[in-house]
Amino acid sequence: MMLAGTARVRITPPVGTWQGGYGARTRPSEGVLDDLHARALVLDGGDGGPKAAVVSLDILDLPKERTDRARQLAESLSGIPAGNIALCMSHTHWGPLTWEMEGFHQKIDPEYLLLLEKQVAGAVAAAARALRPVTARPGRGTAGFNINRRRLTPRGVGGPDPEGPADREVLVLRLDAVPPDGGARFIQANGVPLALLFRYTCHATSGPGLNDGGYCLHGDYPGAAAAFIERSYGGATRALFLQGCCGDTRPNLVTPEGRFRAGAWPEVQALGRELGTAAIAAAERTAFGQTPSDTPDILAVAGTTILLPFQIPSREELRHALDASDRPLSDSGRTWAERTLAALEAGTLPAGNPAEVQVFRIGPAWLVILPGEVFVEIGWRVRDAVAEAAGVPTANVIVAANANGDVGYVPTAAAMKLGGYEPTAHRMWCWPGCYVPEAQEILARAAADLAAGLAR
Repeated sequence: MMLAGTARVRITPPVGTWQGGYGARTRPSEGVLDDLHARALVLDGGDGGPKAAVVSLDILDLPKERTDRARQLAESLSGIPAGNIALCMSHTHWGPLTWEMEGFHQKIDPEYLLLLEKQVAGAVAAAARALRPVTARPGRGTAGFNINRRRLTPRGVGGPDPEGPADREVLVLRLDAVPPDGGARFIQANGVPLALLFRYTCHATSGPGLNDGGYCLHGDYPGAAAAFIERSYGGATRALFLQGCCGDTRPNLVTPEGRFRAGAWPEVQALGRELGTAAIAAAERTAFGQTPSDTPDILAVAGTTILLPFQIPSREELRHALDASDRPLSDSGRTWAERTLAALEAGTLPAGNPAEVQVFRIGPAWLVILPGEVFVEIGWRVRDAVAEAAGVPTANVIVAANANGDVGYVPTAAAMKLGGYEPTAHRMWCWPGCYVPEAQEILARAAADLAAGLAR
C-alpha cells in the first residue's frame, strides 16, 4: 500500500532581498504581502518499494546547481534518492531573486539561498517522518483567467490573444488517508484530503505593479490559491501548486485599450480564490461516491537527463547584430552577442542545456515533470505522448514544468518562426541561441520513453 506524508515550511526572505522576475526593478523588496512557502509531499511505495517527493516552492526559478544541492541534502536526510525528488517552482515574479543575469543590476542573497536549500531538504525530511497509508485519485476542473500572450500585430508579437492556445484545465491529484489495514477505503464526499496537488497553466504575473506594491514579497495567485485550499479544509490539508507549461500564457488582466496590466492585490487574491475553488470542486468530484479503482495505488518513478540543443548563430549574424544601427542591442543583448561571438571563435560554445525529465506513476495518475518555461502546445504534445505510451486516458496525465533547474523558454517551432520576446530571451542568460525546433519532440519522446518503461 502506498504511504504519504506532508510538510510545510516558511521560506519568506528578509525584506531588502532583491526580487526575481522583472529587470525593471530598481530597488530591493520593501515589504511582505503574503508569506512564501515550500510544501513537500513524500510518497512511499511500501514493502520496500520506491520513495519519492514532490516539493512546491513559492519562487520564480532555481538554478540547476542549487536544485541539485537541495535534493542531495534531502536524500541525506530522508533516504529518498535525489533523482526521485521534484522541485517545482510556482514561478511567482514577486519572490526572491535566485540568480543574476548579465546586464541587470539586481543581486542575489547567497546566505538566503543557502538557507533555502536547507529548508527544502528539511521539509522533505519532515514529510518523510509523517507517512501514513493513502489512496490517490486524479480529477480535473477549469479556471478561465489565463490567456495567450503572443498576439501577432503589425508591430510584432505580443499582447493578449483570445484566439491563441491556453490550457484552462485545473488538474488535481487527491491523496486521502486510509486505515493501515487497507479496509474502509471508500472516500467520503465531505472528507478532508491529506494532500491535494493542483496544476494550472499561467505565468504568475498578476500583480501588483511596480508602482503599486510591486516591491512587496508574495506568492502571487498560486500562493493565494494554496492558502485558500488549506484554509477551506481547516488546515488539515497540504495544497501543492504545480505550474503547467505556461511559457506563452499569463493572467487575463487587460486595459480597455487591450493591453496587459498588473492587477491590484485584491485581484491577485481573487484569482487565487478562483483557482482554489476550482481545485476543491475537482477534488470533491473525484472523491464523491468512489471506491478504489482497478488501478492499485502503486508508486513508480523514472527520470532522465537529455540535451536541448541550441540554434547556433553564425559569426556573420552576430557581427551584424553588433553593428546594426537601425536596431541597436540592449546592454544585455550586446553582452550576449559579444560573449557568444568570442566563444564561437574560441570553439567553446555549449551545444545545449541539460534538461531533466521525470515521470511519477502515482496510483492511476501519471505526473510528468519538465524544466523551464515550456509553451502550452508542447505540454499537450507531451501529455498525449505519455498517455499513448502508458496506455491511459489523457485525463490521467498531469504535465508540470518550471522544475528541477531553469532552462529558460522552450517555444514551439511555429513560435520560433514568428519571433518575439520568448524566442530571443536566451540572450538574458547569455546562451548562444533559442532551442532547435525539434526541442518539442525531444521532450515528448523522453517523457514517453519513461512512461513506457513504467507501464511494463
